[in-house]
Amino acid sequence: MSVVVAITGASSGIGRAAAVAWGKRGARLVLSARNEVALAGVAREVAAAGGQAVCVAGDVTSDAHRRAIVERAMTTYGGLDVLVNNAGRGYYAPVREIDAGELDELFALNVTAPLRLTQIALPAIEKSRGTIVMVTSVAGMVAAPRMGAYAASKFALEALSMALRAETAASGVSVVVVRPGPVDTPFRANSITHGGEAGVRTKGAKVQTAEAVGEQIVRAATRRKPVLETSLYVRTVCAVARITPGVLRRVTARMAAR
Repeated sequence: MSVVVAITGASSGIGRAAAVAWGKRGARLVLSARNEVALAGVAREVAAAGGQAVCVAGDVTSDAHRRAIVERAMTTYGGLDVLVNNAGRGYYAPVREIDAGELDELFALNVTAPLRLTQIALPAIEKSRGTIVMVTSVAGMVAAPRMGAYAASKFALEALSMALRAETAASGVSVVVVRPGPVDTPFRANSITHGGEAGVRTKGAKVQTAEAVGEQIVRAATRRKPVLETSLYVRTVCAVARITPGVLRRVTARMAAR
């Protein structure tokens, strides 16, 4: 039987690209996002690529919607092999200008939603000895100026993923962390922004296509790769953060001074 995959944030960007990439491999998908019309369009793309897709439109910060995603996979396909926690939002502001209420909402989407959906899906994933994919970011390893709030949410998701990987190893479940860098998606346009433009782009950070990242995610999930850093830029930045943090501190200080 073909693999069953549930993807959040599937109406555009990386989520859409991953759905189509799985469709090319004949996968059976459950697609989640708020935009019902766009989601239906992605389902048609999946079908044209050779897969199957059903849509569960709604807000992933709702526990009822999270349960509906898993229930749809079970009732339509009889199981769930891969869960891709992709939905998320950016936030760009100096730390002194972070709004506490907006931070709560950011964490509800970027941290609590994937945590709760994973908890709900775990029995099915354990039964299939499947895979949980957490889409974090290079910001889950490096907090650049004006990205403190967003990075905090991705650092949290990295920590949850690390603990979950250890806790589920004996049951045969794999946890794949995906760290994209700049990707050509509507992400920055949909971000909350205070005190400047949306986004932080350092020298050497080439923009990837969503399709390239989507293909990488499918391959990493299939191979049960623990960590996917999607570009040379991401791999370099993460290595610098781990090996020579002093260099990174000087670079980010210069970024903040510009």
